[in-house]
This record gives sequence, structure tokens and C-alpha cells, in this order.
Amino acid sequence: MDISRDGNVACARVGRLWIGASGPRAIADNAWREYLQRFAAAVKADGPVHGVLFWALTQGPSPRQRMMLTHEFADVIRIDAHRRIAVVSDSALVRGTITAINWFVRKNLMAFPPREVPRALEWLSAEVTFDLREARSTLEEIVVAVEGRERKGATS
Repeated sequence: MDISRDGNVACARVGRLWIGASGPRAIADNAWREYLQRFAAAVKADGPVHGVLFWALTQGPSPRQRMMLTHEFADVIRIDAHRRIAVVSDSALVRGTITAINWFVRKNLMAFPPREVPRALEWLSAEVTFDLREARSTLEEIVVAVEGRERKGATS
């Protein structure tokens, strides 16, 4: 698992699945760039991933950060190889937006509430090779890392 210097973004690879999470604060541009650089390094070292699971309960990437993804990093993280992408969010607005985008772009992009993480992983596993148990535990570790650091920082 890799964690951004500010502790607000974390990621790991499990088989052909990339798992990322953002904490409760807005994602800083430099933390997003770190995340994408780690993603690119993992693809360079071990080949492309075929699926992405991103945990963003309250904060996802900004429009500028999404442009960074699609314009600067799309080739090096091999977006063309992504078969399925699942976003986990508490926000009904985020989940509805993802659903609407999927209607228009006809990609395998789905949004799930946190209570449906097992369903998200099952959905991803239909076209992505990874160990379900390892993915669940890795996601838990990543979420604790980004949310736990925030709680500690808030109380000190």
C-alpha cells in the first residue's frame, strides 16, 4: 500500500485490480499527482490493470485532477485496458452522476454505496482477475489509512 505524503490518498494493486481511496478532506493536486505516479509505476512494473475500485465517500478528484488523469496520465496508466471501474461513495449525487455518465459513454462504470462493497467487488471480478478476499482486506487497510490519519490529525 502507498499513501500520499499528506495521508489523504492511498492505493494498492491486487492482481489486475487497482484500489484507491481518498480521505475526508478535498484531494490536493500534489496528492493526486502522487497517486497517479504510483499508478503509472505499478503499470510499468507489472503490466496494465483491468479494473479500478475507488473509495471516495465525500471527496473525489476535482475537475482539474480528472483532466490530469485523462490528459497527462491516460497512456501511462493504460486507461485503454480498463474493463470495469467501480466508485464507492456515500453521496447519492455522486452515484447518480456516475450512473448518468455510464448511460452516455456506455462504459463499464458503476457506483456503489459503502454497504455494497462486496457487490462492487463481485461485479469487478466478472472481467478482472484478482483475489476477492485479498481485495477486501486491502480496501479495508487503505480506508483505515486515509480515514485514520484524518482522525488522529483532528484530535492532536
